[in-house]
Amino acid sequence: CDWIVIDGFRVINQPRTGIRVVLANNCVVRNNFCDNNSRWGILTGFAYDIIIEYNECSNSQIEHGIYHSNSADNPIIRYNKCHNNYACGIHMNGDISMGGDGIISNARVEGNIIYGNGVGGGSGINGDGVSNSLILNNLLYDNHASGFSLYMIDGGAGASNNKVYNNTIINATDARWCVNIADASTGNSIFNNILIN
Repeated sequence: CDWIVIDGFRVINQPRTGIRVVLANNCVVRNNFCDNNSRWGILTGFAYDIIIEYNECSNSQIEHGIYHSNSADNPIIRYNKCHNNYACGIHMNGDISMGGDGIISNARVEGNIIYGNGVGGGSGINGDGVSNSLILNNLLYDNHASGFSLYMIDGGAGASNNKVYNNTIINATDARWCVNIADASTGNSIFNNILIN
């Protein structure tokens, strides 16, 4: 199911995921409200060239607001509001165990507002095996674990050669680091961010 636009839905109290896009390319998920779903607000898997924009994903009970996974390159995740999710606001995971190269390349994560997430761990923005990507102009505040993280657990390699520019990160008093880079994640450029912990 390629080239599908999902626009303007209210998806609430679902037993697993609010909106799921899997094995589908060049889709758009836009202007949706996903609240109080069991595991994720929006989930993608092997969804290449997807645009996820202007959504509000809140109060996911077990995991994340937006979860982009499975080596799918070229995602654009912009102008979303992700708040009060149990784990991450936005989680990107290369998932090498699921097939593919385990690397999400050429992501653009821009202009999102992310707050109140992470009482169960995670980050405002997580990048596991995310490389050659751009993370810019995001506002993260009152998150309870890390601000943003670049690392490798399920990815095929460290999160490398990313550009993290012009973000504002104001952590909650019980949080960890504003910026967390680990696991052979090299060549990243962190420039012109405001970090308050």
